[in-house]
Amino acid sequence: MESHLSEESLWASGLAARLRVLQANFADDDSATRRDFIVQEIERALKGLVPEQRKARLEALAAWFPSWQTSGPVRDAQPAGRPPETPEELLERFLEALHGATTKQRDDFTKRLQDAGLVPEQTDATISVAPEILKRLSLPDTATFAASRVATAFALMLDMALALDQFVWKIWKEVAPKSLVRQEADLARLSGHYLGGSADVSAAQVRQTVEKTRKLLASYLGATRPAAAAFARERSRLLDPNAIEALARPESGMMKSLESVCWRKYKDQIYREYGGEQMMERGIQDALVKQVETLYRGGPVQT
Repeated sequence: MESHLSEESLWASGLAARLRVLQANFADDDSATRRDFIVQEIERALKGLVPEQRKARLEALAAWFPSWQTSGPVRDAQPAGRPPETPEELLERFLEALHGATTKQRDDFTKRLQDAGLVPEQTDATISVAPEILKRLSLPDTATFAASRVATAFALMLDMALALDQFVWKIWKEVAPKSLVRQEADLARLSGHYLGGSADVSAAQVRQTVEKTRKLLASYLGATRPAAAAFARERSRLLDPNAIEALARPESGMMKSLESVCWRKYKDQIYREYGGEQMMERGIQDALVKQVETLYRGGPVQT
C-alpha cells in the first residue's frame, strides 16, 4: 500500500520503475544511447506540468537514485543531519547495487578496485602433472605447470593429434580397404563431446580411440623398413637369372636356345606379372599392409 505517500512520491516511484526497466533493456547499448532514452522518458512524464510541479517531482525522483546511477535497487537518500556512512555501510550498499549491474560494469568495478589495491590481481593457476609425464619432459617430480601454458600447449597438441588421426586412417583405408584393422570412432567428435561435458562419452572411450590411432601410426612407421626388405627379397628372387634359366631350360632344345627362351619367359611372363608399374606399386602396398597388420596385432616384425 502506498496511500501514505505524497503525489510527488507516487509519481517518482512509478517513473523510477520504468527507468530501471529501460536501463535493463538497453544495458548492452552505450551510455549515450541509454541516457537519451531516459531523458525522453522523463520529459514525457513531465509534459504539461508547471515549473513548480516539475521541480517538486524531479526532487522526489532524485531520491530514488544515487549520484552514480545504477539499475539495481537502492535505498532512500540519506536524511539531512545523519552522520556519514561507515565503510562497512557503504560496502553493503555497493554490494546491494551490484545485483542489477551489467557484466561490463562489474568488470569496470573490479578493475577500479584492483587499481585501488583492494582486490589482488588474478594470478595464473598452477596444475600438477603425472610423474610419468614429468619424466618424459626431463623435469623434476616437484614441477608444476601454469594453467594458461597448459591450455596453449594442449590446444596445439590436440590440433596435431586430430590432424594425424584423420590423415592416417584416410591413407590406411586407401591402401587396405579390406583390412580388419578399421577406425571405430571419430576422435575429433568424441573429444569434442568429452571436453564439452557430455555424459555419453567417458575417458575410457577417448583413451581407447587414441590408443588405436597410436598403434596404427606406430605400426606404419615400424613396418616401412621390413616391408621394403620383404618386397625387395621377393622381387630379387623372381628376377634372379638362375631362377629364370631353371624355368626356361625344359623348353629349350635344338630349335630354341636357352637364352631366347629365358628372354621370352622374362618378357611374356615375369615382367607382365610382376614388373609393370602398377604391379610394383601393388606389391609394395601388399608388403606394407602385411607388416602393419602384424605389428598392429602385436606380432613380431617379419624379416
